Amino acid sequence: MRHTITFRLLILYCCLLIVAFSLQGQTQVIFQVSDIPDGLRRGAVGIRGNQAPLSWDSSLKMSAEDGHYQLAIEFPAEAKDIEFKFVLFDKDKKPTWEGINNRSLFLGEEPVITYEARWDQPAFIDPASLSKLEPADLLQDYELIKTMLMDVHPGLYRYNDEASIERALAELKQSFGSPITHGEAYLAISKLLASLQCGHTFASFFNQGGLLKSVIHWQQDKLPFTFRWVEDRMLVQYDATQDQVLPRGTEILRINGHSAQKILDSLIPYVSSDGAGRAARVAQLEIQGFDFRYDAFDVFHPLVYPLEKPEWNLEIQKIDATASEEILLPAIKAADRYQVLAQRYAAFPKDRNAMLSYEIKEEGVGVLRLGSFGLMGWKRLTKDYKAFYKEAFTAFAKNKVGHLIIDIRDNMGGNDEMKDELATYFDIDRFIDDSREGRTRYLQFPETLKAYVQSWGDPWYYDLSKDKPEQRDGYYGFPRAHSINQKNKKKPTVFKGEIYLLTSPRNGSLAYYLAKDFRTFKVGTSLGQETDGNLRGINGGQILFLRLPNSGIEIDFPIMGDFSLTPQPNQGVMPDIPIQPNFEDAQKGIDTEMEQLLKIIRQSRGFGKKD
Repeated sequence: MRHTITFRLLILYCCLLIVAFSLQGQTQVIFQVSDIPDGLRRGAVGIRGNQAPLSWDSSLKMSAEDGHYQLAIEFPAEAKDIEFKFVLFDKDKKPTWEGINNRSLFLGEEPVITYEARWDQPAFIDPASLSKLEPADLLQDYELIKTMLMDVHPGLYRYNDEASIERALAELKQSFGSPITHGEAYLAISKLLASLQCGHTFASFFNQGGLLKSVIHWQQDKLPFTFRWVEDRMLVQYDATQDQVLPRGTEILRINGHSAQKILDSLIPYVSSDGAGRAARVAQLEIQGFDFRYDAFDVFHPLVYPLEKPEWNLEIQKIDATASEEILLPAIKAADRYQVLAQRYAAFPKDRNAMLSYEIKEEGVGVLRLGSFGLMGWKRLTKDYKAFYKEAFTAFAKNKVGHLIIDIRDNMGGNDEMKDELATYFDIDRFIDDSREGRTRYLQFPETLKAYVQSWGDPWYYDLSKDKPEQRDGYYGFPRAHSINQKNKKKPTVFKGEIYLLTSPRNGSLAYYLAKDFRTFKVGTSLGQETDGNLRGINGGQILFLRLPNSGIEIDFPIMGDFSLTPQPNQGVMPDIPIQPNFEDAQKGIDTEMEQLLKIIRQSRGFGKKD
């Protein structure tokens, strides 16, 4: 009997050793979430995520523990950076998701990590509590950036020569030569990427991990108002101050002693955009304050002009005032600013769905506002865009609309399917465009980058040789990648009246292509300002996400470029009729472009004399 017991103990001991060995290198994360509103609480509280045993398709149930919900999860050794969200659910088919961006957690060397959170509140990290990044680690990140640019990026030499690229890389390497903060590293990388003049290459505002998101998005260092630049002057649009001391039309002259013009000029070098155009970068440096977009000004201004304490000293000029005045206001968090504006102003967009609307402005004139083509990502468009188009064009037909204004001035791009569906309401039989081609600068993706790159779908981009591209001038050409020769499947309610397209410097990516196709295929008349994007072509298609292992900074970059087959100017799409915003009009809330367009329509119908 004693031998039997000893043998069993030995077996048990071996089993424990096996279990201990199998757990070696694993990380246990104890997830805790509290402060779930009573109005939302239903059924179970769970968690979903991207790293097994988490899944985006089903929830792991959490248990109630002393006023919060908790779940301990073991992650395998290879798991380093996880994304997740807490959810509420009944049968787990249609859970209630947190409204914030995905949560992120980096799994370091600690065997046990406790993650404490409040429902729908992003994790906060005080940048002052973070250690500086060391040169040895930064230089490892630098080598990955250099490989990405020199061996992969399709637009590296579209606007730059070898000497300018070498200078930009040398400047980045020098900035990495001493310990710096995460914010300083983010700025240095952003400046390098902006020098490429590619709107799809930047240290993403959306895809950063939790630490970087906290540094650049979630601090109490934002302005308590939204604004636009008109004639390079900062003009208040929506006021989020407690006492509403910044009425619409107030001009901001100075912020903490720095003139608005100086601030604008100093931030432009960090903004990524296509080509050399300044207007597109200025437009990105406005604050719209929407909950579903990040504003470049919010990101870069606090990094270039850090606050000693969370307050703003503003010199302002109100519309009817004879002199400027100084006021002191507390800084605000972006999320808090949005909450104030969404509650205070009925016209302020509450979500991305509000970016799609239509109206019949006057007899025979309709307006279709397409402020977004976004169907993916954070706070994505959930409206059925096909049903929306059908409803709008049915209403235009019913009301005998003969003049249709398509307003895309706030549209920054998105998915092709929304643009293609819109085209089915244009009276065009076929789209034929062989003026451009796709090009890459590699056939075999660099092995040194693979461990740090993610994207959607299978990594087909690792080996492009099977497509047998044409090699010339340092590129591999894919002529069919961007050629268009397709029949337009027109809808029964296809619009056959006069069509006008209102454009702006915000129109990059797919919005740029809509403006370009609008002119190429002579759909109608375009008005407004030069778009973002570039007639020489832009870089897009498959976007990869490079996560630098030491700084944790993520870089969006494309692998294929769209190149014009004929020489083109370094500019976006120019409208048929240029109309610039007017400062005096903007102060009074007058939409200069829309008013001038309506005047043109009235004159074309004989309702007004031409000037």
